Amino acid sequence: MCKVGNRLLFLLLIPLFLLAESDDFQHSKIIYYYPSEKDSVNLYPALDLLLANDCKIIKNKRVAVVCNSGSLDRKGVHILDRFSDRDDFQVVAIIQTSQKEFNTESSGMSYSPFDSANIAKNILITPNHPVIKQADLNGANLILVDLQYLGIRYDVNYDVVNSLLKLSAERRIPLVLLDRPNPLTAKIMEGPLATSSGLLDGAQIPWRYGMTIGELALLINEEGWIDSGNAARLYLIPMVNYNRRDWYDRLGLPWGIPLENIYTIETLLTYCSTCFYYYSNISNGPGSLFQYEVGGAPWISGSVLIDRLNDMLGDYAEFSQVTFIPGSRSRIVTSSIYTGEECSGIKINIPDRKKYHTSTVGTCLLGLIAQLYPGHFRWREPDRIDQLFGAEYYRALVDAKADLRQLHPVWLSNLTSFQKLHTRYLLYSDS
Repeated sequence: MCKVGNRLLFLLLIPLFLLAESDDFQHSKIIYYYPSEKDSVNLYPALDLLLANDCKIIKNKRVAVVCNSGSLDRKGVHILDRFSDRDDFQVVAIIQTSQKEFNTESSGMSYSPFDSANIAKNILITPNHPVIKQADLNGANLILVDLQYLGIRYDVNYDVVNSLLKLSAERRIPLVLLDRPNPLTAKIMEGPLATSSGLLDGAQIPWRYGMTIGELALLINEEGWIDSGNAARLYLIPMVNYNRRDWYDRLGLPWGIPLENIYTIETLLTYCSTCFYYYSNISNGPGSLFQYEVGGAPWISGSVLIDRLNDMLGDYAEFSQVTFIPGSRSRIVTSSIYTGEECSGIKINIPDRKKYHTSTVGTCLLGLIAQLYPGHFRWREPDRIDQLFGAEYYRALVDAKADLRQLHPVWLSNLTSFQKLHTRYLLYSDS
């Protein structure tokens, strides 16, 4: 009888053991799930592990799912499709953050305000309005976050996670975060540390921070960087078999980068450079054949730029002359400058992705154009470029026609302090 009682007690405590298997952090819990079959080779995103363990942590909950077009399992099935036939928890809110429009096979959703099939409130979060409010949760008592992200600060998913950490801290709602790979590797860091950036004013996070989104959320929560009296109730489910050095296209996963017209790592890298043109009157070719790979305008001569660029940035990339017409090949362009006009400029080519510094190329290229064309170059939204960069001094140096290469040794020195800090929160090996 005693043995039977002990066995029953053990069975009752199994879910608690699953939750208790966690690293020792003050405010956050790491929940380790494993594949249903032993596998030491293939990468398992946290979504697959949640499903393999029968969604134990969200059972009997009213769940707000925060996702984007990259919220896919190893077979390329979207999280909303995997949840469509579950009746052991209720999805009451679906919060989408994609720039890419997407439909899920089973739910057929596409940015509608209300999904009558699932009785779930459906909300689209945009880069201009990344804050999620309690009313958006539609009465949820648990937030489940599964977001593929870009690996830089200039990413709506970065701001959304910060918004959710603050909401969890203020409202004491459990926040379960499913970790995903950093597409640019979780090993390389570069660029300036922010002093004023987005929803985390004053947080010293690099432009390219070399962490997974789960590790970064863990750091922010444990270091008390949330503007709230409390820490978030963060539960983080890590991946299995993830190597920090791996690029996204080497992981064996479906392509899930949540940006239109980005289908290679090299294009994602150039996007991380040419997004510095936003809020200026330089175009990065949206809707053209070379979207995100170029910098130009009708008043620029590519031939004038080439020699200077190869001298300044030849250690990082190669440059070629190009002409392009924004909006000539895609209908997705909205409020783009020079739509339908022929622009001249340069195309960025990346012979070695490991040597490419997104922030160095982006900031120097923009600064050089401003120097060479002072009569044409303009900031369109000065406050926004300060927020994108993370500080005001960059715009001031561009306006002063300074040599921006002087910034890069300073950035490298500043990264040392972040490296020491972030080591405490790394969950994956690089061997």
